[in-house]
Amino acid sequence: MATGNTTAGLPSGGAGGERAAPAKPRRLPAAALRRQNSLAARIHRWVGLTIGLILAVIGLTGSYLAFYPEIETAAIAPLRSSAGAQPESYEGVYQAFTRIGSPEKGRWNIELPPDGGVITARFGERGNSIRMVSLDPVTLDTVRDVYWGQSVSTWIYDLHYQLLMGRPGATVLGLMGLAILAMLGAGLVLWWRSGRTARSRLKFDNKGNGERKLYDFHRLLGLGTAVLLIVSVATATAMSLPKQFRPLLTTFSPMVPLPNPQSGEAAGRERIPVDRAIALVRAARPDADVRWVQVPNGGTTPYLVRIWQTGEPSFRFPKSRVWLDQYDGRILAIHNGPQGTATDRILDWLYPLHAGHAFGLPGRIVVALLGLAPALLFVTGLIRWRRKSARLAAARRRAA
Repeated sequence: MATGNTTAGLPSGGAGGERAAPAKPRRLPAAALRRQNSLAARIHRWVGLTIGLILAVIGLTGSYLAFYPEIETAAIAPLRSSAGAQPESYEGVYQAFTRIGSPEKGRWNIELPPDGGVITARFGERGNSIRMVSLDPVTLDTVRDVYWGQSVSTWIYDLHYQLLMGRPGATVLGLMGLAILAMLGAGLVLWWRSGRTARSRLKFDNKGNGERKLYDFHRLLGLGTAVLLIVSVATATAMSLPKQFRPLLTTFSPMVPLPNPQSGEAAGRERIPVDRAIALVRAARPDADVRWVQVPNGGTTPYLVRIWQTGEPSFRFPKSRVWLDQYDGRILAIHNGPQGTATDRILDWLYPLHAGHAFGLPGRIVVALLGLAPALLFVTGLIRWRRKSARLAAARRRAA
């Protein structure tokens, strides 16, 4: 006669061998199920899962590019030589550049540093990448000589704007930008449906479990950065798809065509020095800052001087230009960036808005911090999707 537990070997659940009903999987409320299966949820989920990683990389590289000049100067000691010093003559600077790249092969575009220090110029030669050379302003010695794509910053720039694929990569990013805008819009729709009151939509549940906190963090981070992300993605998309975006704008407002003046014939005359060209532009536009000087390389090519004027959103890359006859210094044409049409102004603001330059140092700081958001949103969204998928799969197994 057996002793011990008389129910041993019987199914659990009670006397008489009655089988207990299996535990039912936890059901989500009908409203939650509708949100998960809605069009907005599917757009937000699948766009995020398919191109979210690319968006994260673009955001992180954008954070770097917001401060790449300062990063390069801090990391490359020669770029800090003769800090604050001004050259004795910009004509002498140009002659030093010509010993590196002959004017017979291309033209030098010299950037004037507003605070002095190392002077960098870009050499454009047909068939070759842009060459960027930096000189010490005092000794005129070469402190750096690289081609576009060889330096860390230019490689990151190509990754950020073209996925290292040239013009086709920019087009791909433009198309992705349209999908990302749809994802961001869908996310706002889901946030609005996440609660019945403003307080519930903005609540972060400190007492909830880890999964609830992860959800609240993802939701509120997306909400807090949504407007800035939409502006950033929209401006990037417009720059990546110029053939589609510009005709749309010019339908309502035509662009002001840039002039294409030419210098007179040399007739035995010599090109005026670079310093003379800069002085003539400053005399004609005393309130402007000279930012770039493209030196002509013979023939009837004029000087092209880029200046910043009040009202321009980008100090480093202004849109105002002055053309001068290279032999007598006559001003041939002026393009005033702040006086363009509505289309001109929109196009002029795209890059400064995207890079934060339109708002100075605070704008660049915001862009650098904003670049971290896509990576955080992608990681938290991916974790939530994996956990939810695993939970639903387990519920289906239990139901089966």
